[in-house]
Amino acid sequence: MLVAVFSLAGAPGVTTLSLALASTWPAAESVWMVEADASGGDVAAWWRLPVWPGLVDLAAASRSGQDHEAVDTTACSQVLPGGLRVCVAPPTAERTVGAVGLLAHNPKALTGEEVTVVDLGRLTPDSSALALLEAADTAVLVASGDVAQLKRVKEAVPGLTGRSAHLGLAVVDPTRSSSEVSDAVDLPVWARVPQDARTAAFLRGQGEVRRPHRRPLLRQARALGRTLAEHARTAAPPDPTVARFLGEAP
Repeated sequence: MLVAVFSLAGAPGVTTLSLALASTWPAAESVWMVEADASGGDVAAWWRLPVWPGLVDLAAASRSGQDHEAVDTTACSQVLPGGLRVCVAPPTAERTVGAVGLLAHNPKALTGEEVTVVDLGRLTPDSSALALLEAADTAVLVASGDVAQLKRVKEAVPGLTGRSAHLGLAVVDPTRSSSEVSDAVDLPVWARVPQDARTAAFLRGQGEVRRPHRRPLLRQARALGRTLAEHARTAAPPDPTVARFLGEAP
């Protein structure tokens, strides 16, 4: 399952939410987080990690492996202290744009038996990362709750829904109800992300939090994961034996 997380403008916390989502994924599948923000990554700097193995290695493997071979994701990732595997991107666009472009030509490198949460950062109309959005099983658009941001979302929705069959909104610090926001932008609100500076710092490797499972940001991320996992289960093709029994398959 491939989950894309992105924004349209500003810095609403896409990487932080991606880390939180991957860290609290509710199902039993293996999960990892991939930074594919063409403008550069943050996780390596936050956690004082080298930039390899990481996105550049994953992109090279996607090119050499071709479609018929699964990419060895463990060779392209590092493990954070809490156990989450991350594929970090270089900090600058000069080194990241090419890697994202290679992945865009073979997005199957991001799919497999694992759940992949891919951070696309801020998407622009000319971004090669749009191909990764199209390849995703589900996509989460992160936006702040102010009027200007929601207006931008509303204007972009027709084009985005043409690229993503299953798209929802994560609103950061909303001032309106979920139903009001959903009606205004014509997208379902899947998460209301609170301002939780302490947990955000914790996810950036700065400080500790007691009982992290009770922190507002992680609780919302876990609820979002349940929503996405449930969609994956309901959207999965039926077992062929059951389908034949029901007369839905030859």
